[in-house]
Amino acid sequence: MSEEPQKKAKNEDLTPRDVKQVDESTLGITWTDGHEAIYPVKLLREKCPCAHCIDEWTGEKRIKPGQIPDTIRPIKIKAVGLYALQFDWNDGHSTGLYPYELLRNLCQCGECRSQNAA
Repeated sequence: MSEEPQKKAKNEDLTPRDVKQVDESTLGITWTDGHEAIYPVKLLREKCPCAHCIDEWTGEKRIKPGQIPDTIRPIKIKAVGLYALQFDWNDGHSTGLYPYELLRNLCQCGECRSQNAA
């Protein structure tokens, strides 16, 4: 039996155990499997999946490269049900729901970056 299907099945049950600001521009999430994920907050804002940021009909990103300033910061983070996080950003944006699966896929730790590059 291959390890990849097991890993995906387990990821469906993963939830954040702890969410913390690592530094001014980095968010950290500890998942229930113990994985310590890291996220540049600018990347999270650029990857917002809401209809304001992604055209609902075409799927085209409405956020252009360089549009999000380096000073972007989350000012509030809320759990939405048992499936997503919602960020209130200092640019006034707050409509994006980030499903746990999306967040897990956006992890920028060394281990995840090398897996995604493979």
